[in-house]
Amino acid sequence: MKYAILLLALSSSVFAQTSKENKILFFGQDDRVFIAAPYAQPFSAIGQLETISASTCTATLVAPDLAITAAHCFLMDAKKLDAGRWFKAGFHKGEYQARYQVVAQYFHPRFKKGLVYKGDDVYIQDSAAAYDIAWLKLKLVDGKAPEPLPLFNGKKNQLKALIARAKSRATQAGFAEDHDTELTAHKDCKITRLRPNNTIYHRCDTLAGDSGSPIWLNTSSGPQIIAVQSSAPDWFNRKKADNVGVTVLQLPPKP
Repeated sequence: MKYAILLLALSSSVFAQTSKENKILFFGQDDRVFIAAPYAQPFSAIGQLETISASTCTATLVAPDLAITAAHCFLMDAKKLDAGRWFKAGFHKGEYQARYQVVAQYFHPRFKKGLVYKGDDVYIQDSAAAYDIAWLKLKLVDGKAPEPLPLFNGKKNQLKALIARAKSRATQAGFAEDHDTELTAHKDCKITRLRPNNTIYHRCDTLAGDSGSPIWLNTSSGPQIIAVQSSAPDWFNRKKADNVGVTVLQLPPKP
């Protein structure tokens, strides 16, 4: 496909799909489950990212002072960078387990050059699709820091083998726009392809607000994040493509 429409970062009724359209986006049925609060590991590391303009995405703590998310969360406006403000780990109905100030965000400069803005929608060109992933530099403000969720740390052939051992089954969890104050997860969702550009096609049920959410494999040594949610086709183009996640192989140098 030439463009993939972003699952918009902003949680707002302006962008809400109808239940019929959501069903199509969910590959025919909604397989998500609610995660009970307070979230246990590994879900406690997942939180809501809030930008200066108050739009929201999902992000995941991967080190005491670092989280990862999608790069497009900061670029929904063609005219300016919408920098991160807060990351709230374990976010649930306005409460949180730990709150972090976002000190900075880092992503590949090639990503911004590959965005196309059409009205309220933002599209990723193929040239930029592989760069929709970002680091967040964090400073703990209050609360009790959760245990970070480990990142996959290997090369592409090792990732391919890990996906095969997991029988192409993964877990995704985020703050989707239809339940944006509660964490929902799609467990045992399917990875359909590891692409040459280090992105994956997958069939995890996601909506706006899930942008940047972690996709991980349950391995013999515990959960490992392999990708973050990036984009999806419009509901009426669902049969043409699966959802897209950007693997951690594409992370820029650690800040």
